[in-house]
Amino acid sequence: MRADIYSVGATLFTLLTDRAPFEGDNAVQVVANAVNQKPKPLTELRQDVPPGLDRVVARCLAKEPGGRYAGYAALRNALLPFSSRVPEPASINVRASAGWIDFLIAFLTPYAALMLSVGGEKLIAWPIYERTLYSARYYIALWSFGFLYFSIFEGLLGCGLGKYLKGLRVVRTNARPPGIVRALIRILIPIGIIEVIRNLLNIILISGSDWTWVQNVIYVVTANICAWIPVLFTLRARRENGFATPWDLITGTRVVIKPKGTIRPSIEPGVKPEIVAKGTESLGPYRIIEDIVPGEWIAATDPVLRRQVWLLRRNSPELSLARRNVARSGRLRWLQKIESGEATWDAFEATEGVPFRSLVEGGKRVPWSTLRHWLGDIASELWDATGDQTLPAELSLDHVWVTTQGRAVLLDEPWPGVHAGAERIEVGDVGGQQRLLGAIAACAESTSLPLHARGVLQNLADGKFEKLSFLTGILRGLLDKPAEISKGIRAGSIFMMPLYLWIVSFVGFFQGELLQRWKDSLGGLIMVSIMLVLGAIALMQLVGLAFHSTAGHAIFRLAVVDAKGGPANRVTLLRRWAIVWFPLFVPMLLLARLAERAGGTAAVACAFVWLGLWISAAVHAVIAPNGGLHDRLAGTWVVRR
Repeated sequence: MRADIYSVGATLFTLLTDRAPFEGDNAVQVVANAVNQKPKPLTELRQDVPPGLDRVVARCLAKEPGGRYAGYAALRNALLPFSSRVPEPASINVRASAGWIDFLIAFLTPYAALMLSVGGEKLIAWPIYERTLYSARYYIALWSFGFLYFSIFEGLLGCGLGKYLKGLRVVRTNARPPGIVRALIRILIPIGIIEVIRNLLNIILISGSDWTWVQNVIYVVTANICAWIPVLFTLRARRENGFATPWDLITGTRVVIKPKGTIRPSIEPGVKPEIVAKGTESLGPYRIIEDIVPGEWIAATDPVLRRQVWLLRRNSPELSLARRNVARSGRLRWLQKIESGEATWDAFEATEGVPFRSLVEGGKRVPWSTLRHWLGDIASELWDATGDQTLPAELSLDHVWVTTQGRAVLLDEPWPGVHAGAERIEVGDVGGQQRLLGAIAACAESTSLPLHARGVLQNLADGKFEKLSFLTGILRGLLDKPAEISKGIRAGSIFMMPLYLWIVSFVGFFQGELLQRWKDSLGGLIMVSIMLVLGAIALMQLVGLAFHSTAGHAIFRLAVVDAKGGPANRVTLLRRWAIVWFPLFVPMLLLARLAERAGGTAAVACAFVWLGLWISAAVHAVIAPNGGLHDRLAGTWVVRR
């Protein structure tokens, strides 16, 4: 495989530069140069090669096999960002959630550090009262840190952490990262508009040097109102214009979905082929391993090419020329016809794998992230076979074979090693083809099914697709959409909002008088701020039950489903909410009463221990993203929208 990857690298080098990676006056010299020299970097021979593509080709041409890509999937993922296909623009909703994450990382960290080190008066009040550059030095430092974050990460890498988690990239029209200057302008435009208007309002409305509750209200109101100003500039962003915002158009950049290849899950073979020794029984040029069905289906090996073959006795007219010439990955390759006495056999190149029926026996189900590949494979083969008229008249689940590489193959005859044959379906028209695909789709694990796939599969079950080509295209499109929840996405949905609110609250409490009320107990202050934030989160989630979602799930495009795979109803969501929050707040209220009677030190220590145990349950939900401990108790699962 790594030798093939080397060949791909040499081919790419030649196509991009119009010269071979190694040259010489004769074949011996070319081989010597390939062994002893490194190829010239692509950028030396062609200046317009996108950054990164030269590194991909160089890795393919590494001298040591271990230095090359480990497999075809890894190479494909490395080449996808340089595809000639126009990248899909990211919607405003996805951009907003990713931008909010990046905004918190860029500006919340310096805000908390400055509030704790120099105080809110120097950071917030002085620029409004004194209105000099010197008085605004901490304010300028705060925004400078955030601008630096966006300039470096988006300018050089194309994305910050937020866009990375959401699978987005900022690119120019030539698909390259925007560069530091463009990235700086991109963030200066929306933030500059917000801050100019907000500061003008504060200067006009806030007077005097005494900071009272009135000034607090004015400051908070102006900050929250002005934060919505950039939303006005996105109202005209449509799919037709690539969801372009004014700062996109001014800088000549776009936010697109990063191309990402999907990796097919491998399958352990049911029986590994074995090479039979000389002297065993043969049929034609092949040595027999076993009779899968005596007199009908034989497993054999080719002793010359050392490959496994299946020999099927012909009980029907001779295979058509079109079928004998099929060389698609969705069908077995026909090798030859064998005459033996009165019997005629067709030899097919076998492939390691397992019958699909064996994977769903006993009510077992297949995760959607796996089944979607097989569903797309069978749909593509049905479409191709209909076009060249090589499709059998009837098919069933017994005709589906899954290779060890994770690819579904249609067999010409049903696999015989099953106890009860599956229902045969006439597939001569689109209706029958949809019934077959629907039978395969029904084997999906309902609790792993994303909401975006449910509508497609429901329409498939109802036979609503009029053209197989349209259905095949939709099923292929599902491969580009996220099917699983990564640990990073789950952690963000659980911890990002509470962490943000806690930092802001703790900083505010630290600046106020609450620390003195707790007799300078930092532990008590931390615990009070944490519980207030968690209480606010619990209340927001309770209100969010009316909308079947939470802020964290909405930002990261997650949903809660029941055991049947449908969206969980409000009663189920309320039960799930209670399982999450009651074990935290009930013991904490008891510890608070204990602290009033017996003193705070021991109670605070117990509270931290109990809080740690509660957080460990949240960590378990990150380790098992599809369903944490509270989901198991509530009978719910978390899936992609």
